[in-house]
Amino acid sequence: MLTAALTAPGLAADLGARTTYTKAPVVAPVSNWSGLYVGGNLGYGWGSGNTDVSFPAEFDFNNTTLGARSSGVIGGAQLGYNWQIGSVVTGLEADIQGSGIKGSARAPAIPNFLTDSAFESSLSSEHKLSWFGTVRGRLGVTVTPELLLYGTGGLAYGRVDASANLFESFGVVGQAQAQQQAPASVSKTKIGWTAGAGAEWMFARNWSAKLEYLYVDLGSESAIGDVTVSGPVDLGGKVGYTWHTRENIARVGVNYHFN
Repeated sequence: MLTAALTAPGLAADLGARTTYTKAPVVAPVSNWSGLYVGGNLGYGWGSGNTDVSFPAEFDFNNTTLGARSSGVIGGAQLGYNWQIGSVVTGLEADIQGSGIKGSARAPAIPNFLTDSAFESSLSSEHKLSWFGTVRGRLGVTVTPELLLYGTGGLAYGRVDASANLFESFGVVGQAQAQQQAPASVSKTKIGWTAGAGAEWMFARNWSAKLEYLYVDLGSESAIGDVTVSGPVDLGGKVGYTWHTRENIARVGVNYHFN
C-alpha cells in the first residue's frame, strides 16, 4: 500500500508530459516562366538610312552614297508563350511597335565646274520607319529562379517611307537660268529579319520586367527619278536611288504572366 502511494505521483508526472511539434518552414514558391504572357514596352531606335545614288551616264558624275542617320522613340505591345524545362526556357513572342525613327541628309551633288556660270547642285534624302513588328523565337536560361537571360531572333516587318532628290540650278552665258530635278519616293511595307538578346526579371507574382536589344534589317528599296527641266537646257536622263533600313532597338518592358 505504501509502495503504490509513493509511485502514484511519479506516474502522474509521466502521464502529464506532452510532446511539442514544430511546424515546417514555409518555402517561397519558385518562379514559373511557363505559360501565356502579355505586356507593353518603350524604347529608342537608331541606325542607318543611307541612300545610294546612281547618276545617268550622260551626267558623267561618280555614283555616291548620301549618309542619313536615323533615330527616334518607339513604343508598343507584345504577346508571347513560354515553355520551361528545368532551367531552360523556350518561347515565341510577337510584337507591334509605333515608331518615330527618321533621318535626313543633304549634301552638294558635285562641285561647280562651270567657272563662267552660276551653278548650284545638291542631293537630299529623307527616310522614316513609320511602324514595325517582329515574330521571334526565344531561348534562354534561368540564372536564378527569378532571372532569365535569353537570345531571340526571327521575322521583322515594317513600313518604310523615303524620298530623295537631285537639284541643279545653273546659268549658261547668253541663255536664261535653267533648273533640273530628279525626285523619287517609296512607301512600302518591307519584310526582313531581326536578332538580339535580353534579360527578364520576375519581380512579383505573375509580373516581370525586361531589358532588350534588337537589330532590325528590313533590306533595301529602290526607285528611279526622271530628270525634269525648267529652262532652255535639257540634259535628260534618270537618277537611281536605293534606301537601306537597318536599325538598332533598345527597349524596356513589363509583362503579365497567366500562370
